[in-house]
Amino acid sequence: MPKYRNSLQKDEKKISRRKFLALAGWGAVAGVGGVLGAAMLGFLYPNALKIPPSVFSIGRPKDVLASEGKVFIPDQKVFLEVARGKVRCMTAICTHLGCTVNSVETGFKCPCHGSTYDLDGRNTGGPAPLPLVYYPIHMGVTGELLVDKSRVIQIPGEAWYSPTA
Repeated sequence: MPKYRNSLQKDEKKISRRKFLALAGWGAVAGVGGVLGAAMLGFLYPNALKIPPSVFSIGRPKDVLASEGKVFIPDQKVFLEVARGKVRCMTAICTHLGCTVNSVETGFKCPCHGSTYDLDGRNTGGPAPLPLVYYPIHMGVTGELLVDKSRVIQIPGEAWYSPTA
């Protein structure tokens, strides 16, 4: 009687442990190289479009002055405050290490290291060395209110802008 071969068991190639570990090692090297290469490409080609412009619009005067209070603008990291027909814009960046401050009932508080500021942005506690700064607001040629973050106002009372004046 002829003997039939079980080809699945007899022709199966075995890989040695040494060869398997060598292939796994080269695979790990290739994976790490790919990740590092992608990181380097990201560094060489930064996304400059994500940097917010230093001058930005906050809207038309009647829309901005429609309601009083504080509004946080997350893209620009600023607080916009409207009161008695006037508007001012203050940074939301802590002067200690650059964290974004939160608005609280008594003023502002940094969640990172506990710096506190009063309602006008003056530092009242914590490690922050300086008060929060204000940015000047002016009327643009299109009739919109523009904030200029390239300049700062240190005195809170001078930061108010009246679009009707």
